[in-house]
Amino acid sequence: MKKSILFFLLLFISIYAFSQKKDKTVLFGVGAAYNFQTEGFAPELRAKIPVYRKLFLSPRLSYFPGFNQIHELYAGADLGYHLFQYRKLKPYIFAGAYYNNWINSSEFDSNKAKQNNLAPEAGAGILFHFHCFNPFIEGRYDAKWKEGSVVLGLFLKFGECFKGKGSIVKNCPNF
Repeated sequence: MKKSILFFLLLFISIYAFSQKKDKTVLFGVGAAYNFQTEGFAPELRAKIPVYRKLFLSPRLSYFPGFNQIHELYAGADLGYHLFQYRKLKPYIFAGAYYNNWINSSEFDSNKAKQNNLAPEAGAGILFHFHCFNPFIEGRYDAKWKEGSVVLGLFLKFGECFKGKGSIVKNCPNF
């Protein structure tokens, strides 16, 4: 599990260091995922790193705790593309690859049930742009496990909106 977190951090740092950005603002966020097939919940951490124009990279770390039927950790990244912006809505599509540490895989009788896996995922989402607070919703499909999930979350824009010990630099709009 420590190797997964180290991999996630190294991936984030290397992509951030070598990316070309039009908008240099990196968003950091949290989310909650629900997997429809396993009926499992997972908290997650992620970032949204602009790469070039409408292209962005989103490293993500999700953990399905032991109270779920499937106990696992996901760490990887998506490459995404903003389709357009209509007022405060920014729909996007994405595809990515994830390291999947299936912690309780030995409890299942399956040829695919290995502890360490590579899982490709793709999907679409909508980012609601409110300057400092950017809620999002997305649908994801895991091609290896043939599972669908939905994620609700919130990105925060720290650089422009929050400075130091919580003092607000700009007035963020109310919802």
